[in-house]
Amino acid sequence: MKRIAIIFILAAFGAVLMSSCKESMPEKKAGVPLTIQASVITPKSTKTIYDYTDDKTLEGFWDSYEAITVVSFGENGITAVDEFVSTGEAGRKKAEFSGTWNGNEGDKIICLYPSVDTYAGNSIFDGVREGSPTIYMRNLSTASGALQHDDTASISDVDLMLGEVHISGDVAHVYLEHQLAVFRIEVTLRNFPYEAPPGSPFDQARVNSIRIKCVDPDSEEEEEWGVNGDPVFVRFSGLDVTTESYTGKPFTIERGPLDYYLLDSGNNSDLTLMDEDVVEKTFFVPVRFDKDLEEGYELCLQFGGNYYDDEEERRNSVTVFPGCDMRKTITSKLPLENGKVYGFRVTI
Repeated sequence: MKRIAIIFILAAFGAVLMSSCKESMPEKKAGVPLTIQASVITPKSTKTIYDYTDDKTLEGFWDSYEAITVVSFGENGITAVDEFVSTGEAGRKKAEFSGTWNGNEGDKIICLYPSVDTYAGNSIFDGVREGSPTIYMRNLSTASGALQHDDTASISDVDLMLGEVHISGDVAHVYLEHQLAVFRIEVTLRNFPYEAPPGSPFDQARVNSIRIKCVDPDSEEEEEWGVNGDPVFVRFSGLDVTTESYTGKPFTIERGPLDYYLLDSGNNSDLTLMDEDVVEKTFFVPVRFDKDLEEGYELCLQFGGNYYDDEEERRNSVTVFPGCDMRKTITSKLPLENGKVYGFRVTI
């Protein structure tokens, strides 16, 4: 798993090439051993919104063991899925990935991070199998799990990246690019004016979820169950993987609010007042988007509670607490860029 410094950066990794097959009922290929050279793309600058002023970039360091998934595809879809690994000193900035490539001559080759063989990769990616013409990318909140206070480890494993392999002679090289940005949210929690009704599972001093969404007040598009009414944030996307349709860019399937849970499961949270009058915490939150924050949009950072439904054995949807719906009207266009950190400071 890639460790990400508190200043987490745009990184990149590697992929592959070469082999042959028969058109019908191909025999098991022996595969071609390859080493992939990894490169890093660094954002030129960072941007901030709200009143957070510290500039941040995403800076990544490799753990002692890392893995990427190498995907080969032809005119009908995926022809091979291979795992490449890199070992070395933890904290290194550069890495080489080695493995055996089982694709076909003439295939296009891309690689995915995190590897589909990891929990995070398996949670994010779907359709990564032979014959599939599309790779799907699910909501990041499931893969990232509960956000930990002031610790980028809660997002390091979901550093979603894609890249196309380029071959020069016997050398394979790839630039992986971030498919997300990071919101660094500084929260000051006070005694907000909320009283739980009788029988409610919520505690007035407990906030255990963050919801991020955008609202276009001028839009006539209806929001159904909080989904597809958002003009900016992406929950579910896909990537065409046939040689005719591949563009290198994901397409959006579903937009909507992004819900994240804080540290502990159930009703517990890292944002609990207990005997304190004020609690200050910072959370790093991965987000995906396909449009900019346009003038007139409302950017919403909402805080609330959720609880496990014992009958359904899952979390209920987030309930935003009164006084915890933090909104900012965008006064001039703010471009969002992958690989950047955007800072927020809010008090609830």
